[in-house]
Amino acid sequence: MMLEHFKGDEIFVKKILDYQNQAYNHQRMILTPFLNPHEQDVVHKIIGHHDLQVKSYGGFINAESQRMIICPDFYELENDDFEIIVVEVVYNQQFGKLQHKDVLGALMNLGIKRECIGDIYDSSHIYFTCTSQTYPYIQSHLKQIKKSKVKLREVTEKIEMIHQYTTHTFFLSSLRLDKVISTMFKVSRQVASEAIRAGFVKVNHKEVEEVSFLCHNNDMISFKRHGRVKIVDEERTTKQGNFVVKGYFYK
Repeated sequence: MMLEHFKGDEIFVKKILDYQNQAYNHQRMILTPFLNPHEQDVVHKIIGHHDLQVKSYGGFINAESQRMIICPDFYELENDDFEIIVVEVVYNQQFGKLQHKDVLGALMNLGIKRECIGDIYDSSHIYFTCTSQTYPYIQSHLKQIKKSKVKLREVTEKIEMIHQYTTHTFFLSSLRLDKVISTMFKVSRQVASEAIRAGFVKVNHKEVEEVSFLCHNNDMISFKRHGRVKIVDEERTTKQGNFVVKGYFYK
């Protein structure tokens, strides 16, 4: 019955129910891989109380991707229990500044599962988080990103993620997902529709494959290889009846 409430997340839900069973019936501490905000929300909805506690931590202050611990109430948890390493990528910028996509691509090319890597934070320096089990392999094999030779430094100080945006105003005849993607990312309606059906678009960190899906205020839309944008409805319309919407594009 529970699966009916989580359409599209059935496999993930079954995994969390198994974690719940292990934590409750065997009094175990379960540590998950890195989960996105949508997945974290599903975990909280499923676990409920059940004399269990659910804690999350992502390595950074304000981290989006976080590992979660599901365990009996009597466990006293510390950040070290999440087994997360915060890493700075040290390099010479003579060949240009490395970006989020460059670091993610280099890590994925090592054959590492995405769930073993947390957030990648691109500010004046560039950082990423990973599981402590994965870090020795990354440290041994990640020697160059694009044209830059890199060294990895384990970071112990607290780093706060502060997102920076560029903003643009749009006039939309509809808040259908295909229309939003087409307008905000400047692609044809056909390209937008094909991308949605192919699973390249997420709304609030969850894949949406319906082109007619209606977006709402404060929705976060991710378009693979194009970036992310947060929709802010200004709650006004033009004389032609179009919605006035501001897009906050993540840098």
